[in-house]
Amino acid sequence: MAVVATPALAQDLSIPKRDIASATDFRVRMASALALGRSRDPSVRPLLEQALSDTNAAVRTAAAAGLGALGDGDAVPALERAKTHEVSDSARAQMNTTIENLKRTTTLAGVQLVVQIGTMRNSTAMRGGDVADVLRNAATSRARNMHNIAVAQPNDAGMLARAAGAHVPVILLDGTVTKLTQNASGSNVTCQAEVEFVVRKIPDQSLRSTLQGSAAAMGSGTTSIRGMTSLQDQAIGGAVESALRNADQGLVLAAR
Repeated sequence: MAVVATPALAQDLSIPKRDIASATDFRVRMASALALGRSRDPSVRPLLEQALSDTNAAVRTAAAAGLGALGDGDAVPALERAKTHEVSDSARAQMNTTIENLKRTTTLAGVQLVVQIGTMRNSTAMRGGDVADVLRNAATSRARNMHNIAVAQPNDAGMLARAAGAHVPVILLDGTVTKLTQNASGSNVTCQAEVEFVVRKIPDQSLRSTLQGSAAAMGSGTTSIRGMTSLQDQAIGGAVESALRNADQGLVLAAR
């Protein structure tokens, strides 16, 4: 099974900062764009904006997604310029999605609810704190694709102040990876994940609901440690999708 590994850990951005512009393999540039976006480091915005004109459409798509993950509304003008001459339908669609999400986050226009991503935990014996980071990234990504919902990260006082000023309700989403296992059968390896989210209303912290989801990811052939990690991450992402699928209106109702 071929796996493209993320080029660097979040705390060391020197490699993806270099590779997003200079790597000859487009898959490395693509992975670098996604890693920089996940870092939420404001200094990487110019690099991601520059990657919007990469020669490869997959990299341009990843750069737009990375700017969405970064959450910096100042990237909107660069995205608007890039989409006017974008020839790839998928890249243009991602640019439009990111623009819409960034505008929604900045102005809260048309927003019915702010979802604050809270504490993410790994309660399993597999791996360590990086599993919680995978859960956070997957939950943030899924929430950003919800209709009329804006996303706030922990300690995002600016977003919460805008929500209060606009009388937009806020819910807190805490999550836990409750199960993460792997099983081998012949040449196949299956990773299974289960997640649970606790929904509370802000500011009174009243419990409104819990959401659970599960998913599995399968790989074949000799699976390296990096490959196994990728399968586990895919399973966690699928479990998040399972838990939050069609949750938009349920979360809005929970905030009332």
